[in-house]
Amino acid sequence: MICYLYPNPIYLLFSHDVPALLYYAQIPATIIALLLGFYIFWNGRKFLLNRLLFLITVLFSLWTFTTLIVWAGNDGGLFAFVWPFYDLILGFIAIFCIYFIYVFLDKKDVLVRIKVIFLTLLAPILILAPTNFNLGGFNITNCDAFDFESLPLKIFTTSLGVLAMVWILILLIRKYRISDSSFKKQIILMGTGIEFFLFSFFGMEFLATYLVKIGILPNSQLELYGLFGMVIFMIYISILIVRFKAFDGKLFATQVLVWGLVILIGSEFFFTQNTLNIILIAITLVVSAGLGLSIIRSVKKEIENNIKLKAFDVLKSQFLSLASHQLRNPITTIISCTSMFLDGSFGDISELQKKMLSQMLFGARNMNGSVETYLTLAKIEQGGLQYNMAKLDMAPFAKEVTEQQKLEAEKRNLVLSFEADGQSSYFVNGDKIHLTQVLQNLIDNALKHTKEGWIKVKLSKDETVGKIKIVISDSGEGIKPEIMPKLFKEFSRGEGAKMDVMGSGIGLFLAKEIIEKGHHGKIWAESEGAGKGASFIFELPIAQ
Repeated sequence: MICYLYPNPIYLLFSHDVPALLYYAQIPATIIALLLGFYIFWNGRKFLLNRLLFLITVLFSLWTFTTLIVWAGNDGGLFAFVWPFYDLILGFIAIFCIYFIYVFLDKKDVLVRIKVIFLTLLAPILILAPTNFNLGGFNITNCDAFDFESLPLKIFTTSLGVLAMVWILILLIRKYRISDSSFKKQIILMGTGIEFFLFSFFGMEFLATYLVKIGILPNSQLELYGLFGMVIFMIYISILIVRFKAFDGKLFATQVLVWGLVILIGSEFFFTQNTLNIILIAITLVVSAGLGLSIIRSVKKEIENNIKLKAFDVLKSQFLSLASHQLRNPITTIISCTSMFLDGSFGDISELQKKMLSQMLFGARNMNGSVETYLTLAKIEQGGLQYNMAKLDMAPFAKEVTEQQKLEAEKRNLVLSFEADGQSSYFVNGDKIHLTQVLQNLIDNALKHTKEGWIKVKLSKDETVGKIKIVISDSGEGIKPEIMPKLFKEFSRGEGAKMDVMGSGIGLFLAKEIIEKGHHGKIWAESEGAGKGASFIFELPIAQ
């Protein structure tokens, strides 16, 4: 705030008597926030999350604009008009940050009662901001407003900022505990960005006012450093866009990030008068702009490549679906006719003929299983599987599937057994066809990777956590630690795939899709290492 004796500022904002730090802090942060906020809004105007982020950036920009007017202005009437908006905007920023996190975590609007709580928290500021309880006067002789500012209202506004930080932290922790690994990373990025923004924004603003009030600082320039929190927040938002497509705008987010950095470096010209520093800043600016252009071109090229890959994926899915459908009928015919020959429907056949036909039937059934697997994969890639959910007792179901695999186990000189922990029932809500596919895949996987010994299928129920667990364990080759993270990825077969060339590399991937996305369960693998056997476990919620 400058006195009336100084010349009027240019366009209400620019004055030589204002500390250069003001422009260095305000202008880059405002430009970066508005650019990214507007693009996110324009790119997804129908999404509440995008609208809320844009609103936060607009409120922040209004706050920086009023700050510039107050610092550069010398019109008492204008100062008195602008001042009430200070606390009002701060309060709205705190509440809308909480609102924003609710929508980010839950992907939907908040309940009406939450909105009522928001309005109740804002009510004191809405009522008191334009009154003497906010600002009682202004000393024009030394441009002082701090002696006339209401500290209780300032404390309440800051408390809203602290409340927002705590509230958001609780929401983030609760959601983090129940989210998958990908969304956990998004929660960490979003949480770090918004918490740092709120801490720097509200903390510095209150601290500056308080220290001036008690006479430790001559002015409130300290609050200007808090504005860099918005730049950090926008950087984290950009990372979310680039890495997780959280707001759908990867290229523009990169452009905003790069040019925001260039603006931030360029604004240092306002902050220094040393010739050597000016030269160094100019060199840094040119180098940063050059590297920025290179990064933008690289991201643009990556996006173009991704578009081509997506088109290729669509063609691949269509080919898998078409080829699988075309193969299905002749394979079914081969299985049917071969079975009829073996059961004597067409008369007696020799032992040699039986042996050859048995091998034909075995190969046809394997091929049929592969066709069904590829059809399932094609359905997933074309929009997801359809599930016919019904109440299913896992005990007789798992026992039946295990019994069907015993003949194959005997051919390999392996002992395949089933056991349950003695509960009366093991009911889940599930799709019997898809769960059969999962269990068959896991048992088949154990058979392929066990040269000698046993495979056990064990069923158990834990009422305390509401889960039914199936463990398929074996005495086979085990799993090396470095292979474990790749097991459930598409077309990942691990080192043991050389034992059986019939493996498609997608059985475990499909099992994960069916259990986790279709049945809201969990699937994982355990092994003490190579040569020490392995266990594949999946859990399903107990049916209510």
